[in-house]
Amino acid sequence: MIREIAYDRGGYDYQDYWRERDHEHWAESRVLTRLMRRVEPVAWFIDLGGGFGRNVPLYLRHAQNVVVADYSWTNLRAAERRLLRNGSDQVGTRISLVRCDLYRLPFRDRAFDAGAAVRVLHHLTLVDAALAEMGRVLADEWVIDVPVKNHLLARARATLHRRRHELDGLEPKSLGSPMVPYWNFNLAAIRHRLIELGWNTEVAASVNNFRRWEHALPWSWLRQLLSPGARIGELVLQRAGRGWWGPSQFLWATRQGSSSPVGSAEGAVDRARYTSSTTPEGWQGLAERLVCPRCRGDLVWWPDRATCPTCTTTYHRTGAVWDFVLPPVTLTETLPSPTA
Repeated sequence: MIREIAYDRGGYDYQDYWRERDHEHWAESRVLTRLMRRVEPVAWFIDLGGGFGRNVPLYLRHAQNVVVADYSWTNLRAAERRLLRNGSDQVGTRISLVRCDLYRLPFRDRAFDAGAAVRVLHHLTLVDAALAEMGRVLADEWVIDVPVKNHLLARARATLHRRRHELDGLEPKSLGSPMVPYWNFNLAAIRHRLIELGWNTEVAASVNNFRRWEHALPWSWLRQLLSPGARIGELVLQRAGRGWWGPSQFLWATRQGSSSPVGSAEGAVDRARYTSSTTPEGWQGLAERLVCPRCRGDLVWWPDRATCPTCTTTYHRTGAVWDFVLPPVTLTETLPSPTA
């Protein structure tokens, strides 16, 4: 079975994780702000594994509509409270919330003009399959945050403990357990896989170059004193440390030979075909991008649910969250084949 990170168990709230990580949030925001300037104003953007919508305000500056796609109910209900001002029944906004599995996304091929996957890959046991599936729903370009196993501090630790061999090779390194998977990757291996899938990649930034530095200091006055220096160092290394320094390396990926016009993703081309008079008011734009994740059939819509006539599966809406999660698959089960 492909295990999911337990964001919905034991009262865990992913927002708590970020309450004492101001430097990390700032560092990632700086990079995303810079990279999003490359994105021309687009119609549809997807935040893959977007959690509680932490980065959505950045994406909204460059996209008319943003879809937050995440597996966790807790995260998506938090996103609903944070991002939708009029409560759970608000529709017709620029933000849509979809609960789904990154291995079996409920979207048409090339349904989104651009996207991002930040703080996601380290949860993916079958990263090759997930990259194929995420890339399938994107038309032109996306940002991919790669947690690398051979960053500077990891190499220093491995040398000190005479374990450099653990960082050699292209295979991922497990830092978690069978119950809670957590992976770091060889950057070259991820880039090679993306090339195989039809993407050109650029190492755009080294991020979180001083991760958790403030946690090593017991005095708040000292943290405040050193914070400007840490931020300056972070900015310098985001460029100078690309590919070797930081634990997070951000890739900018563009589709090989892409000629699709910006703002008109190929996956959503026929509104009359993909929506109907029963589609809930305000959800038409999202509905025309959605398909059944089990068989990729077209959906028939009602205000609170969507049904696939092909395989008879029904998917429900709770508040502002559409739920397209299927029962977990086994590691040996065949995932849907990506299209070129």
